[in-house]
Amino acid sequence: MMKKAALFLSPVLAAMACASVNAQEAPPMCQADPGQAFVGETATQEMGAKIMAATGAQTFQWVLEGSPVTRDYRRERVRVVYNRDMKIIAVSCG
Repeated sequence: MMKKAALFLSPVLAAMACASVNAQEAPPMCQADPGQAFVGETATQEMGAKIMAATGAQTFQWVLEGSPVTRDYRRERVRVVYNRDMKIIAVSCG
């Protein structure tokens, strides 16, 4: 009986261990609210660095207004949309 319990518990415990490791490895989540303060600013490399720092994003993407973008969700990414006048018009995460 003890062997059966050990055989049953081993996969369960292994799955629990993997779940806790995976939860710790998840990238930090971008926070879009602090990025809203940059809407209306000029799109520059320095402004991009400030937006990354403010939002806590790990990856960054500039998007020219009207350009196609992928729809995949990345919790660690900040997207900054700018117009032809180089003005930031939107800051979002994902």
